[in-house]
Amino acid sequence: MLKNHIKLFLRNISRDKSTFFINLVGLTSSLTCVLLVFLWVKDEVVKDQFHANKEQLYQVFRHVPNGQGSLNTYTSNSSLMLKALQQEVPEVEQAVAIFRINGNAMLQTEDKKLASIGFFASEDYFKLFSIPLIEGNTNEVLRDVNSMAISKRMAENLFGQESFAIGKSLIVKNGEDGLEDVFTINGIFEIPKNSSENFDFVLSYKKFLQKRDSRDIHWGSNSSRVYALLKTGVGIESFNSKIKDFIKTKDSENQASVFFGLYADNYLKNRFVNGKRSGGRITYVILLSIVALFILTIACINFMNLSTARASKRIKEIGVKKVVGAERNSLVLQFLTESVLLAFFSMILAYLTVALILPWFSDVTGKQLEFPFNISLILLITGIAVVTGLVSGSYPAFYLTKFKAISVLKGKLPISHGNRLVRKGLVIFQFSISILLIVAVSVIYMQLDFIQSKNLGYNKDNIIAIERQDGLVNNMETFLQEARMIPGVVNASYMQGDMTNFSNSSSNHRWPGQSEESKKLTFRHAHVGPNFIETMGIEMKEGRSYVNEVPNNNSKIILNETAVKLMGLENPIGTVIDMRGPNREIIGVVKDFNIQSLYEEITPMALVCRSEWISTLLIKIKAGEEKKTITALTQLFEKFNPGLPFDFDFLDSQYEQLYLAEQRVASLSKYLAGLAILISCLGLFGLVTFTAQLRKREVSIRKVLGQTTSQAFIMLSSEFIKLVVAAMVVTLPIAYLLANDWLSDFAYRIPLRIWYFLGAGCAALLIAMFTVAGQSLLTANSSPAKALRQE
Repeated sequence: MLKNHIKLFLRNISRDKSTFFINLVGLTSSLTCVLLVFLWVKDEVVKDQFHANKEQLYQVFRHVPNGQGSLNTYTSNSSLMLKALQQEVPEVEQAVAIFRINGNAMLQTEDKKLASIGFFASEDYFKLFSIPLIEGNTNEVLRDVNSMAISKRMAENLFGQESFAIGKSLIVKNGEDGLEDVFTINGIFEIPKNSSENFDFVLSYKKFLQKRDSRDIHWGSNSSRVYALLKTGVGIESFNSKIKDFIKTKDSENQASVFFGLYADNYLKNRFVNGKRSGGRITYVILLSIVALFILTIACINFMNLSTARASKRIKEIGVKKVVGAERNSLVLQFLTESVLLAFFSMILAYLTVALILPWFSDVTGKQLEFPFNISLILLITGIAVVTGLVSGSYPAFYLTKFKAISVLKGKLPISHGNRLVRKGLVIFQFSISILLIVAVSVIYMQLDFIQSKNLGYNKDNIIAIERQDGLVNNMETFLQEARMIPGVVNASYMQGDMTNFSNSSSNHRWPGQSEESKKLTFRHAHVGPNFIETMGIEMKEGRSYVNEVPNNNSKIILNETAVKLMGLENPIGTVIDMRGPNREIIGVVKDFNIQSLYEEITPMALVCRSEWISTLLIKIKAGEEKKTITALTQLFEKFNPGLPFDFDFLDSQYEQLYLAEQRVASLSKYLAGLAILISCLGLFGLVTFTAQLRKREVSIRKVLGQTTSQAFIMLSSEFIKLVVAAMVVTLPIAYLLANDWLSDFAYRIPLRIWYFLGAGCAALLIAMFTVAGQSLLTANSSPAKALRQE
């Protein structure tokens, strides 16, 4: 029986090549889309899922009232938290503290030095996290104060082979943290591919505690990230209720509450709103998965519509088979077999297409995706093909086999009004999805354009950022002095952290006339150089900047507008406050500027003129002289850092990195929208072609009776144009709600204009009109005599 079904399938292909081609292209394109999105989604959802105890592995977060009626969530905690959890919380089986070294550190042997990323970690780190050690013992690798572990890649770069690194010594330097010491390599690790974190070395946390100023070790100083392994059977909700006020039991004035969040959720659900996880990468995982399924649905709809529209060509075949004894079940099986075979053929082509374009897709998504051929993949592909074939073939199979043989053989094809409505409804659904995707692409691109062009309160153009490392650790001021003398350098300064995120924050500050509520205000702050404000082009609202100020003078401070407003200071200049040290005089107020992504509102901020904890050097270059100025800066850099490449970033490119996920989703959405429109138009073209053939006689008679070509064209095309207009009416309100919901995550966003949506609808309408116009015009211009002779 199967052999006969395959023969019939091949015979029907030869009889109706155009329908086969439309269905093949539609299904192949949609299945290609599904496979590509599957690879992307799989790469996202497996991040950090390799840890052996992932169900019990948690990160300790802090929720802090910000004085503005909501909670801020922080990943950092006091270094005292580690010992307290280990000794006082019985539900905690193990705990680890990590202090991340800001920026790159320098790893140096006798003849090599490499910039690298790393952190301090307590000795149970490799027990808690499933980062495999190639060399070394998990119980001993970080036990000694000067012990360390390095990655396999770093060991090969420094020593030629990982096994040669064990027992060797390395000098580790970092400018911001004032680190310069010799460490012994006790372990070599290799980071799994599906880890969300990438680092080159791990130092003993004991060294961090040894270096730390004892005055900074208290419950209000939050420098470390703390992770804990909870014992099996501990209910996280009840545990979080119990642990909530843990910090307050240690420091009664501390307003922070403790919250344990599953570590495996950090990658996909990395945003917090008012103390609760809200969105993040998971939003785009869900969004793209739904879009891929919608595109596959559109292709299935094409199959259904073309099959049912062409029922008259196959209905007599079914009638004859019924007369000679064929049962309906066998006929249904025949149609389902044909649709599944088409789906399998399309899936094979889709697999080949994916293998061909995967390098391009990896570049678009910024991932190193692989498409392995194994049993799991074969089963997945087979399952998708079978489901696609059954879904696309089910309605035609049951629809075409339900008619009575006697009615069919008499030439009567009872097509009900309900069947026509179903077909029209499917066309409306197709174009509704297309319109939704056009709106999505338009809104995402306009929001990204708004982000790139918005006035941030500082000028990010022609500013390069250099990490303070190696020779710049002790000679930073001298380097900047010589840099300012280079023709083409407008100004130069330095700062703690970077301009896309002031990572430090503090609260519990005091000032004259302070209200009770404002005591909870949380301030972002950074150490900056004397010329920082001028280098960045930040405007002063009142007072003066730090120009000519001697760094490390603890008696001065500069605030932003938001801070002054929330503090309730009417005449801030000259006011003495307790912030980042007692008896600081406010000498200036800067206009608000953004230091985070536009997802976040501008917060109270303080700038302190200090040369401690500096990680970034900022150099403003004159426009038009970038090439020769950077050449001169390269030579100057090599003078202070012999043997090191001059690595720098333009500040505007750093800013763009904040929205890398949005940019990649925008690119993917653009291609997906185009694919959805293409498949929808293919289906529409097929329906128009077949409808035009069926109505040739009607059009000919109408033309004989006096109907003009233009009237015939309007008659043939208006039915389908009406369906697209109906899709616009149904979809545009939904598109507005979805766009508004996505934009609500941004503190600063574009206003939604009506023409965004009407433009998307009109674009879909024009595309549909062009699709319909060709066949409709061809039929309207056909010769009535020739058409009637054929009938």
